[in-house]
Amino acid sequence: MSVPLRNAVVAIVHTSPQTIHADYRRLLSLAGMDVVTAPLRRAILVPRHARRMPFPGSGTPPWQLEIMTRLCQMSGITSTATILSDPHSERYGYTAIAAALGSAILRRAPPLDCETLVAALAPGRVDARNGLFGTTHALAALFHPGAMIRNTGSIGDALEQVRRTGALLIAVTDATTISDGRDAGGEYAEIRSTILASRDPVALDAIVAAQFGLNPLRDVAYLRKAHLQGLGTADLRAITCYGDVEALKDRWGLVDPVPGVTLDRFSRWTGADMRTFESWLYNTAWGRLFQAYQMRYIVRVRR
Repeated sequence: MSVPLRNAVVAIVHTSPQTIHADYRRLLSLAGMDVVTAPLRRAILVPRHARRMPFPGSGTPPWQLEIMTRLCQMSGITSTATILSDPHSERYGYTAIAAALGSAILRRAPPLDCETLVAALAPGRVDARNGLFGTTHALAALFHPGAMIRNTGSIGDALEQVRRTGALLIAVTDATTISDGRDAGGEYAEIRSTILASRDPVALDAIVAAQFGLNPLRDVAYLRKAHLQGLGTADLRAITCYGDVEALKDRWGLVDPVPGVTLDRFSRWTGADMRTFESWLYNTAWGRLFQAYQMRYIVRVRR
């Protein structure tokens, strides 16, 4: 199916561990990748994670990186590279997956051009103070390895730089499990079995923000700034969704976060985190898929 790309388009597909590979192919088609006519010789994949230790919904899941790399290679792209700016990403298996698939591992992006595809990969996640962790942060990591979640300047600069080079963008959010870190008492994780993609990272992050109960233009500063600068569309009225749109009928995450001082979860892994992670790992289909990838790529997770 071909989708008109005059307006911002976000594709949504409901998925399962059994159909995840085919569903990613369908997702990219809905997002308009099947109408791309420009020759592409190189793909740059940028997986992102919000926490140093694996936690449900807090990082690009291993299958997202593997499937996107394989799809790039199957499409005829001869050179792939994975941007891994943080050594802690090894705990998610990114290094092992990239090496196994013959993808070069880089700390920051090489010079981009119109023959380059940039794939920004992110989880479905929101942090304390409504800090959305989106695909636009992956773009910031292309040029600023230390870019943090609230570094709106780096995000805007990165979006503008990628657009200026003429590189083709695809942004993908894996919301198979989402995580909500706005509660002072403990992080919240929830199975959603949904994947989303767009050639406009700002539009994709706007839809994800709305799913977490946020107004993209009012509550998320970097989306508002990117929208005003013409770097993408954060106005929900100007975004068209295709695919399994019924998957977005319910709001994600906590309805009423408990007020208080939130933990510094980026650098800590508490006993509650361990219990949540292990419950997800052993008692859910997505957790078992994550475990299978750890075993396949010999990933060791230690506290």
